[in-house]
This record gives sequence, structure tokens and C-alpha cells, in this order.
Amino acid sequence: QLNQRMQLAEKLNLSGLTLTALNKKGKPEKKLEKAKQLQINFTIPQNNSTPVGEKTFYVRIVSPEGNVLGGGKTFAFEGGKVEYSEKKSIEYDQQEAHLTVYHNISTALTKGDYIVEVFVDNYRLASKTFALTK
Repeated sequence: QLNQRMQLAEKLNLSGLTLTALNKKGKPEKKLEKAKQLQINFTIPQNNSTPVGEKTFYVRIVSPEGNVLGGGKTFAFEGGKVEYSEKKSIEYDQQEAHLTVYHNISTALTKGDYIVEVFVDNYRLASKTFALTK
């Protein structure tokens, strides 16, 4: 039981997950057809129980049709393989970290609900739905 508690204490948390469409100048864009990039921001709060070291965050962006944007790349998760859109590695030092991940848009975006999921250390840290409507 103590071992399980230690594993839970070591687990990273995530807050402030946002998804923003950007135009070619890197500014927020309301019209989906003009979007050239998607920007994902999130914060990893301070956690003194998490071991210091490199952490790789995998970000999945799932379209309203159920496709993983930028799919084809996979990582191991719960004994299987999961497709992801982008990944970002940082040197985690137990201090609060603000991360920004960019995804270049290669095909036209459709209106609807996009699901953004963030994984690290074989955990799904967050799953949030964002409506892109214009």
C-alpha cells in the first residue's frame, strides 16, 4: 500500500490546458481555414515527490472525425501503441514548468470538437475537449 501511495505521489499533474489556432503570423486565428498551427499550452505544477530527470510529454490532438492529427507516430502505453501528434521533452527539476507545444496543420481543419490528451510516464495526465467552430 505504501508503494502505491509513493507511485501516486510521484505522478505529475497538469493544469491550464489550452488549445489555440494560430495564423501564419503566429497570432490567434478564429477562422479555421486560415489556421496554420495549433498551440497547446499547459503547466506542470511543482512536485517534490517526482524524481528529477528528463520527461517526455506526448500530445494527442484528435479531430471531430476521430483521426489523430499528424498521426503515424506512436509511443508505448499500457502494453500497446498509441498514436500521438507531437512530443516535447524537458529536464524536470521538481519546479513548476510551463510548456508550449506546436502542431503544424497539414490538412484543412473541420468544425467540431477536438480532444487534446497529454501523456507522460505511462499516465494520461489530461484529456480535454475544445470546440473549434468558425
